[in-house]
Amino acid sequence: MRNKLLISFMVIIFVAVGFVFVGNFIHSPQFKKIANNLNSITSGNVIREIKIRSGEELLEPEALAPIIQYFDLSAAATADLNTTDITHLFSDSSSANAWINQSALDYLINLRLSQSNDLRMTNYEYGLTISEVNETEDQLEVILTEDRTVSFAFIPDIDSSSSGIGHTFYLKKSENGYLISAHDQDEDYFLLLEKAINENSEYSGEIPNELLAQSSSVVKELSSQKEAFNSSDQQARVSSAQNPYDAQSAVNYAMIWVNSNYVIRNTDEYGVYDQYDGNCNNYISQCLHAGGIPMDYFGDEHTQWKWYDDDVNLEEANSGRSPAWAGVEEFYTYASHNTGYGLAAVVDDNVFSGSAGDILQYGFGNNWHHSVIITDIISDKDGKMLDYLINSNTTDRINYPASAYGYPEIRLIKIIGWNNNPAEVNPQNEAPTVLVAPVDQPQEIQLQPEP
Repeated sequence: MRNKLLISFMVIIFVAVGFVFVGNFIHSPQFKKIANNLNSITSGNVIREIKIRSGEELLEPEALAPIIQYFDLSAAATADLNTTDITHLFSDSSSANAWINQSALDYLINLRLSQSNDLRMTNYEYGLTISEVNETEDQLEVILTEDRTVSFAFIPDIDSSSSGIGHTFYLKKSENGYLISAHDQDEDYFLLLEKAINENSEYSGEIPNELLAQSSSVVKELSSQKEAFNSSDQQARVSSAQNPYDAQSAVNYAMIWVNSNYVIRNTDEYGVYDQYDGNCNNYISQCLHAGGIPMDYFGDEHTQWKWYDDDVNLEEANSGRSPAWAGVEEFYTYASHNTGYGLAAVVDDNVFSGSAGDILQYGFGNNWHHSVIITDIISDKDGKMLDYLINSNTTDRINYPASAYGYPEIRLIKIIGWNNNPAEVNPQNEAPTVLVAPVDQPQEIQLQPEP
């Protein structure tokens, strides 16, 4: 009996000690770190992370904290499409820059809410690469590059990636740590808001609302175009070219020269224009050339499309480059006007009649800023067109939904193929080969019905 009591007493002691140990461990920093990691992996299969890829040693933790908090709040707000106050992160929450940051975030969220596709993000991983920290008497300048890979709710099995998004933070130290005095971001929706606000002489809170109203109106018009396309028996305009376009090779090239974590460029063969107005059209021109479209040095500045070296040269010779190679508006003019040798394309068709390998251009207020290449088509279970996946440069995108951009206006350039020079190649006036564009396309993505 005495032995049983002794054993029972010892068991009680071990259990009590165990509870104390577990309790202390649960409240320890080590457990919290482990729990957070486990939660990010296992909580409903949802992963939401902000990672420092490199450069963390350039900043003390106290200075890094407001930057991480900025990304935590803005990423979660964008993922859930839930407007969230971020102005309290700024040393002056009523400053013009704090207002621009808040307005840009609100604009993107509300623009995505106006789209017919569900653009919430189920998962995301943001990577931050800190490249430079400069200290002055009263503040720190922190320059970093962001990458992100996300899963949008309407295409949950597809990873959509962005890289090369530049940020500059200015930090001021206060009694309670560092606060953001200003922040600039090199991305479409932020630049659009910043430009609209800076161009207005009056400090008006109505500017973001007016911009959103205009953008939402454009989105509504595009939705009508999509409905018209999906209900029409005539799915695409038929055109002709003497030589086919290898759309698959163009898309393959587009996949080679992007990276989900950092910017890469084909500097062995071409110039780079990120430091000017962007590398987007240079990139899509390279893709088209990889798809078999030959450089075209015939004609004037509106009907040449070439890159032999970096110097602009409009002579009818295989030297220099033409504006249409790297310019968004200039390429559209070339695609519209060229009728002889080189590219054969259809412009201004229904935006949703495109195929993989075709080109989309984005703009606002009829000012066109950005060119991308379609990499695939997203269709629902009934075969109805929902969206495109695109690749781009400047902000580099991989398999990114076309509807997720901050620029609301979209126009389509359908690539048919290319024509020979009739004076040199077709002296007997033989009939051209008629092609229906595009050819050899990748298989469309079919979305499965929700359970």
